[in-house]
Amino acid sequence: MPYSDVSAVRKSLDETQEADLILFEHAVNPSMNFDDVTMALERAEVLSMLSMGEVLKIERVLRVSRTLRGQILNVPDDRIKLLKEKANLIFVDKKLEDDITSAILSDTEMSDKASPELYAIRTKIRKISDNIKAKLYNYVNGAAYSKYMQDNIVTVRNDRYVVPLKAEYKGVIPGLIHDQSSSGATLYVEPMAIVEMNNDLKTCYLEENAEIERILRAFTYRIGAEAGMIRYTFEVITGLDIIFAKARYGNSLKAVKPIVTEEKVLEIQTGRHPLIAAEKVVPNDIRIGDDFTILLITGPNTGGKTVCLKLAGLITLMGMSGLFVPARYAKIPCFSKIYCDIGDEQSIEQNLSTFSSHMSNVVDIIENADADSLVLLDELGSGTDPTEGALLALNITAYLKEHNVKAIITTHYNELKEYAVTTDGVQNASMDFNPNTYSPTYKLIIGMPGASNALLIAEKLGLKKEIVEKAKLGISSGRTEFENVLKSLEKSRRETEENLALSEKMKNEAEEELKKAEKEREKLFAQRERLNQSVKKETKRLVEEAMSEANEIIEELRNLLDDPDEGTIFRAQKLRKSLKKYVINEENEFKGFAEEIDGEIVVGDKVLVKELNSEGEVLKLNPIKGEAKVKLGKIETNVKISSLQRLKKTPAKKEIKDHPTSKTVLYNEQVSPEINLIGKTSDEALYLLEEYIDKCLRVHMHEIRIIHGYGEGILRKTVQNYLKSRKEIESYRNGEFNEGGKGVTFAIFK
Repeated sequence: MPYSDVSAVRKSLDETQEADLILFEHAVNPSMNFDDVTMALERAEVLSMLSMGEVLKIERVLRVSRTLRGQILNVPDDRIKLLKEKANLIFVDKKLEDDITSAILSDTEMSDKASPELYAIRTKIRKISDNIKAKLYNYVNGAAYSKYMQDNIVTVRNDRYVVPLKAEYKGVIPGLIHDQSSSGATLYVEPMAIVEMNNDLKTCYLEENAEIERILRAFTYRIGAEAGMIRYTFEVITGLDIIFAKARYGNSLKAVKPIVTEEKVLEIQTGRHPLIAAEKVVPNDIRIGDDFTILLITGPNTGGKTVCLKLAGLITLMGMSGLFVPARYAKIPCFSKIYCDIGDEQSIEQNLSTFSSHMSNVVDIIENADADSLVLLDELGSGTDPTEGALLALNITAYLKEHNVKAIITTHYNELKEYAVTTDGVQNASMDFNPNTYSPTYKLIIGMPGASNALLIAEKLGLKKEIVEKAKLGISSGRTEFENVLKSLEKSRRETEENLALSEKMKNEAEEELKKAEKEREKLFAQRERLNQSVKKETKRLVEEAMSEANEIIEELRNLLDDPDEGTIFRAQKLRKSLKKYVINEENEFKGFAEEIDGEIVVGDKVLVKELNSEGEVLKLNPIKGEAKVKLGKIETNVKISSLQRLKKTPAKKEIKDHPTSKTVLYNEQVSPEINLIGKTSDEALYLLEEYIDKCLRVHMHEIRIIHGYGEGILRKTVQNYLKSRKEIESYRNGEFNEGGKGVTFAIFK
C-alpha cells in the first residue's frame, strides 16, 4: 500500500536509493532465494514435529539472512545508513544453520552424519544387506538353482529381498512368496534361509526411522525456542527483498527518484507510462496544483487523453509507494486519497448503463474528495444528452474547484474548454495531432485547448463527403467561430514550436562546433606534450652520451695521474681540452630570441617554435600535411607550421683579421708577442703556455715568440709537441742565429 505520510514516503525512497547504490554502484547482488516459513514457525512453537523440507526452509532463511547481513554491512559507503540499520536487526544462528546443512541433504533424505547413532544403524543396514545379497546370489547364480530362476537378479518386494523363481518350479526353494508377476510366470520368493536376516534388516529400518524422527524433533525444539527471532528476521529480509526489487525495477525503467513535497503540487517532466513498451511510449509533461487546480484535457479520440490521466495517477502512486518513477524529473505530493473514474463499468446485472456507472462513481467522489485528494475523471458527463452532459460536467468541475480539489479531467465539451479560458485556477490542455495526416502524436500541450476534429477524422477515414458537408452546416456559427479560433491558435503554436526547434537546432550546432574546437585545442595540447616528451627524451639521450664520454675522459685522466711523467702530463692536457666542449656557455644560455617578422616561412628560415619556446632552423616543409621539419640544436623534429613564428636573421659578424704586423688588441686586453719559460718545469711551462696562447687567440695575434732556453732540449721538445697538438697553430720553427737559435720557438697562428 502507498504511504500517505511525507516522512514515510521519503524514507521509503531513500531505502530504494540505497538499494540502488548497493546493486549498481557497488555491484553487490544479494540472493533472496528463501521460502515463506510462517506456518513452519507456528508449528515449531507448539512443538509439532517439522518435516525435513520444513527444516530446510528454516535453514535457507537463516543462511540468506546471515549472507544478506554481511553483504550490506560490508559495503564501504557512508551514504548507506537505513539498510545497514535494518541489517543490524537480522538474527543470526550459524550453529543451527550449519547443523541443519550437515544433517539434512534434501526434503526426503537425512545424512548419515546427522548423528553417531544414525551412522551406526545405517552401517549395520548396509552390512546385513550385503550378506543377504551374497546368499541370494548363490541361489541365482549357483548350479543347483540357477535353472529355476526367471532372471539372474536379486530384487526387493515389501521391503524384503527376494529372488525371481519360475512359477512351474514353485516349492523347489522353501520360502515365503511375497509377489508374482502380472503374467503369473514369475514368483518372488524369500528363501527361508534369509528370513531371519530380512527380519533383522526390517528391525534396523525401524530403528533408522526412529532416529530420524528423534533428530527432527531435536531440530523442532531448537527452532521453536528461536521462533520469535526467526520470524522477525523473516519479516526484515522480506522487507529488504521488496526494497531491492524496487531498485531493480527502477533501474530497468531508467527511472528517477521523485522529490516529495508537502505542498499539493504535482509536476512530471518527460514522464513515461510504465506499462507501455519503451520503444512505443511517448513521454509527456504534466503539472497541476501550482497556478491551477483543475486540468482539462481535450483533443481527438484515441489521442492519448486517458493514457495521460493514468500516467499522472500511476506516477503519483509509484512515488508514494517508495518506487522510482519513469520520468526525467518528478515532484509529487502525498495525497490522502486518489479517486478515479476511468473506463466503462456498465452492468446488466446491476441495471447500470454507461452514464449510470459513471455517475455512481462521481457521486462517491464528490461525497469524499477534499483539498488533500487527487481526482481523475475520464470523459466527464458522457453517455447522455450532450447538452445536459455538458452542463453537468461544467458544474461538477466548478464544485471540485470551489473545494480546492486537485483534478485532471478529460472531455470533448466546448463548454468546459471555454470555462477553462475564463476561469482562474482551471487550465486547458490538449493532445497534439499531425495536421497533415490527422493522426495523433500523443503529446500533451498544457495551456492550449484542442479540437475534437471528429468531422475531419471521419472524412479522412472515408465517410462520404456530402455527409460531412451537411454535418458542417449543422454546426452553430458560434461553435464554428470557436473552432476557427482554436485552429488559429494551433497554427500559431506550431509556428512558434518550429521557430523554437530551429533555434534549438542552431544552438545545438553552435555547441557542437564549440565542442569540436575544444577537442582540436586538446589535440594541440596533447601534441605539444608529446613533442615536449620527444625533445626531453632526445635531450636526455644526448646528455647521457656526453656524460658517458666525459666520464671516460675523467677516468683516463685519473689513470694518467698514477704515472705523472712528461708524456702523460701532455696527454692529460689534451684530454682536458676535449672536456671543454661539454661546458655550457653561461653568457649565451639565456640569450633572447631574434626579432619576430611576418611573411611566409621557407626552408632555411630561423623560426620560433611557440609550443616549446625554442629557436630552430627550418630544414624541410610539407604543405600538404601542414608540417615542417625543424632542427632544434642537435635534434630534428616535425612540428605544425601553424606553431612556428618566422624570426629576423641576425647579420653575420665580419671576421677581423690582423695584418702580420698588426698590433690590434680587442677587449682592451694587452698581450705581449713573446713569453719566457726559462726556469719552469715542464708542467708549469705547459700551463703558462696554454693560458698565453688562449689570450693571443682572443686578440687575434698573428705570430708569437716562445723563449725556453737550450738546456737538455726537454723544455723545447715539450713546447713544440704542445704546439703540434693545437689546431689553431699553422706552423712553428726554431729561431734563427740572430733570433736566439734553438733556445726560442716561433709559432704562427692560422
